[in-house]
Amino acid sequence: MFSISTKRAAVVGSTALAAVLALGAVPAQAGVNQGKHTFKMSAPSYAKTDSNGTFTGQVNMAGTVGKPAPMAWSFRTSKQVQAIATGKMTCSAGHMQLPYHDKHSNVAVDYFWHTSVPNNRRNKDYTLYGNYTFRVKVGGKTGTANLGFRFNYSLFDGISKSSSAQDGPAAEDSTAFSSDLDIAYDS
Repeated sequence: MFSISTKRAAVVGSTALAAVLALGAVPAQAGVNQGKHTFKMSAPSYAKTDSNGTFTGQVNMAGTVGKPAPMAWSFRTSKQVQAIATGKMTCSAGHMQLPYHDKHSNVAVDYFWHTSVPNNRRNKDYTLYGNYTFRVKVGGKTGTANLGFRFNYSLFDGISKSSSAQDGPAAEDSTAFSSDLDIAYDS
C-alpha cells in the first residue's frame, strides 16, 4: 500500500512540521538518494510510480541546444493516498540549485500538480523537492500527513563539452526519485 513513517511523526509534532514546510525546507522524509536521472535527446522523458503517486519529468533537449532548458514535471497522489485524505491539501515545491518555488493551497488531494523549473543547464546535477500536507484518517485515527518527494536529475545533450560527460552520462540509478508519506497522529 504506502509507507508511513511513525518514527518521524513521533519526533516532529504537527506544529513543528508545519513550520518546516512553511519555510520551504527540503523534506527530510523524502529519502537520501544518490541516484539521478539524466535527460538526453534520445530519452527526454522520465516517469516513476510508487505507492504514494506518479511523478513525471520532461526536457525538450533538441529544442534548447546551447540554451538553458525548462524541466517540466508533474505529480499526482495515488488512489491509496487519496483514500485516507479527509480534506484539501497544500503543495509546496522548491529546488536546491535554482531559484524556483511553487505553492498551491486548498487543492483537492487528487490534484494533478504540474509546472516547470526554468534555466536548467547541461552537465549539472539538480534536485527538485516537494511536499504535500493534508489531514487524514487511518484506521479510525486522525492526523496530519506530509507526503514529500525528491527528484535528482541532470541534462546531457551529447553536444556540450563536459569533462564528466565525455563518455556519455552516468548509468541510471533507480533511486533518482523517491517519496515518503509520514503521518503525525493527533493526541
